[in-house]
Amino acid sequence: MRILALLLQYVSIAFALYLCYQIGLSFYLQQYEIMETVANIGTILVCIDLAVFLWHSRSTNAQSLKDYASKLEQPTPTFVKVSRKLGHFGILLIITSWIVPMMN
Repeated sequence: MRILALLLQYVSIAFALYLCYQIGLSFYLQQYEIMETVANIGTILVCIDLAVFLWHSRSTNAQSLKDYASKLEQPTPTFVKVSRKLGHFGILLIITSWIVPMMN
């Protein structure tokens, strides 16, 4: 299971880098659509959130239930909270990129 989480973490980072390349190339060639770019930016934010979540959950593995309970009582780091907010914002961007074309 740890290998799968590590693999998923690297895949999400690689996919975010690929989307950054795709956005940069579309702006350079001036062949972009706004809603597609908004969806890609939202996907990048969700990928970053997933990678941070997997990294944080991998680094907080506990051996016993008592250790796990004590770790749950500790507050989460600020960068994890920020990445969660960015992930939620990315989901909102993706949903916006689906809804706006339906309204026109």
